[in-house]
Amino acid sequence: MTRRLTAAALFGLALMASIASMPAAEAQSPPPKKFTVLLPFKVGITFFPISVADQLGYFKDEGITLDLQVANGSSAVVQQLAAGNAQIGVILAPNTLLGFAEGVKYKAFYDFVTKNTFDVKVVDGSPINKLADLKGKSVGVIDLTRGDLPLLRGQLDQVGLAMQRDVQAVPLGFNMAVQAQALKDGKVDALNISWNNTIGIEAAGVKLKCITCEEQLQLASETTAAPDTVFERDRRSIVGFGRALAKATVFAQANPDAAIAIMKKAAPEEQTDPAYTKKFFAAALDVMAPRKAGKYGLSDLGGWERLQDIMATPVQGQPTGLEKKVDLNKLVTNELVDEFNNFDHAAIQKQAKEYKP
Repeated sequence: MTRRLTAAALFGLALMASIASMPAAEAQSPPPKKFTVLLPFKVGITFFPISVADQLGYFKDEGITLDLQVANGSSAVVQQLAAGNAQIGVILAPNTLLGFAEGVKYKAFYDFVTKNTFDVKVVDGSPINKLADLKGKSVGVIDLTRGDLPLLRGQLDQVGLAMQRDVQAVPLGFNMAVQAQALKDGKVDALNISWNNTIGIEAAGVKLKCITCEEQLQLASETTAAPDTVFERDRRSIVGFGRALAKATVFAQANPDAAIAIMKKAAPEEQTDPAYTKKFFAAALDVMAPRKAGKYGLSDLGGWERLQDIMATPVQGQPTGLEKKVDLNKLVTNELVDEFNNFDHAAIQKQAKEYKP
């Protein structure tokens, strides 16, 4: 006996057939994933891969809608991630370690900056060539309460020097011209200075030499982290986020002027002096270059271990951060690096070279 199909049944069969005939990606394409991403301070060249990726649509290509917000420092980023108020945060590595030690469950999955955030630098031509040469000398710092001081104290301890006994820390404030003048006048023999503030010192006419830039002195610097729940639940989007950062960095390396033009839209206040901006951007490219060719986002576990060793070792009876060491294999992961870099690098380079502001 033959049964006659109703109009509704016929429509249903037609709909199922049309879905079955769609390409797999189109049929299964999930809705855009909204990620709230926290920076520890203002949007700008210091975080250029995020802004460049956003402006060029790389996040959109990965199915991500970005809600970019600024917190009051890395500690605040850690707190907001712990509270579930954001899905991703850019965090200084020492704060990342401290948060994890205090029970914040997250994964550091993409190292944002691949060289030291702070280094000890002297005037080019100075006879000071290594940390041990600072005995009896002085180091200029912004102030005596900032988070970079425990690391400096720990680094000095590793070469047998004690701060304020063997090496004097001299607070100079935030003005880089003042710091440059103190170095030129011999009021201090060295500066403990971040990579971005180095540009300000050299712009004031002081060429610097780094004495802590050797590979064995490199520490984990700045990373990108996501709570464990987000990392596990939204793996596809985490991969897409990292891939967008990698694409933006490849684009900027291929055509820095194009990336600078894009950043002018995101942070115009940083571009009042074109010559300074070019130097600043060149420095950003240097500290964000991949540790291995084609491995954007790769974390250096050795650098994390060196950082932890310093932070977990009391100096002169004073804690330098960690009460006890953590299992870095549970905090830092490189498991997604190959997926971050799974794109046509040549096509991105071509896009950069052909880019018209």
